[in-house]
Amino acid sequence: MGSGHFENKARREWWSLHIGAWRRSGLGIRKYCQQQRLTENTLRRWLKRLAGNETALKLEKYQTELRRERAREEREKALRKQKQRRFTVTSDVRNQASQAFWAMHVEALNGSGMGLRAYAAAMQLSPHSLRKWRDRLDVGEVTIDWRAHLHPSARPAVSTVVSSATKEPNCETSLTDEPLDR
Repeated sequence: MGSGHFENKARREWWSLHIGAWRRSGLGIRKYCQQQRLTENTLRRWLKRLAGNETALKLEKYQTELRRERAREEREKALRKQKQRRFTVTSDVRNQASQAFWAMHVEALNGSGMGLRAYAAAMQLSPHSLRKWRDRLDVGEVTIDWRAHLHPSARPAVSTVVSSATKEPNCETSLTDEPLDR
């Protein structure tokens, strides 16, 4: 292209508007050109022509850094959001079963005298999951009585009949009573 091509006032104005819009968009040149249906190389040539080679390179680097910074901020925001929603106690039966399962294992771990890794290996459990559930239960984030979720056939038999051994003893005993057969 001859130098007259770049000197055309209408073209210069049109491309300078696109370059300004690209800068404000925060997009990369490739993505901006795809959205606007422009040729990437043409936008780069006009950028160099209008801003100068050095300035064009600096501008592209700056835009790239901005995109990276925004992407990093978005990832951090997503992580914060994920941590906030990390775990919630629910009335869903499947989650209750899972909570009861881990509560039972944490209780068994605490009563076993074994270390977490040794217990997890013996029970073929994930040490990471066991540690997470132990911490949740210790903090009180989850409070569940796992025994209440046992099948009735697995629960210990509890008698409703009062045993005679539990009755209060008679105030008078045979040692202090007078013999009846005399």
